[in-house]
This record gives sequence, C-alpha cells and structure tokens, in this order.
Amino acid sequence: MSALVISPAGPAVMSASTRPAAARALRLTRRGRMVLFGLPALAVTAALVFSLLAVLLGSLASPANAATKVNTANLAGYAAPVTVLQGDSLWTIAAHSDPARDVRDVVADIVAMNDLGTGVLQAGQRLYVPLRK
Repeated sequence: MSALVISPAGPAVMSASTRPAAARALRLTRRGRMVLFGLPALAVTAALVFSLLAVLLGSLASPANAATKVNTANLAGYAAPVTVLQGDSLWTIAAHSDPARDVRDVVADIVAMNDLGTGVLQAGQRLYVPLRK
C-alpha cells in the first residue's frame, strides 16, 4: 500500500519512493534522440559512401583496366603467325621467314613485333614474323 502524505499547503502528494516506475524512467529529449541515433547513422552513412568511392575509383585506376583500353594492331598485311616447334630459335625462324633479308634485321623485327624480353622461346609459343617484302 502506498502512503499518502497530507500537507497543510495542498492536496495529497505521493512520496518519491512510492511513484510508479514509469514516472521515474528517463525520457529522451529531441536532442538526446539525435545524439543517440543520428550520429551513429551519420557515421555509418559516411563510411559506406567513402568505401563506395574507394571501390569505384580503385577499379577505374587499376592496372588491369589499362590493358583493356589498348587497341590491338591488325598485322594481317605485315606479319604472319608462326608456332614455335621443338628446337626452333629466333635465328632459324627468321632465316625461314625471309631468306632475302639479313637475318639480324628479321630477328630484330620479330623481337619488336612480339615484345619479347628475352630470346628464349618455348615449344608451342605463337609468334608473328614479318612477311617478305
């Protein structure tokens, strides 16, 4: 049972210990709700926007994307494809492709056309050799 306190100044007042729990609960003000819900939502939104920008800008500037923008040259009128056989070298391929020219010049053309870093060839490798002039 709750005790009523009668004061000479006015009507009956409940003591603090006898108030219901709902009356004693904290209440959020508008500013409190903004701080409690708004700031974390703003931080999550900013993180999502920055990560989306990083993905988009990273994919546009990636080195893998650079290779797709280069147009391949049509070598049909200048070179013919040749498959390297076991035991072939740049010298033998150059000598067979254009016997009328100096072999060193033909080897230099083959290296330039195929962007070869070394003179080592693998069996089954496809090379472009210059056509006879």
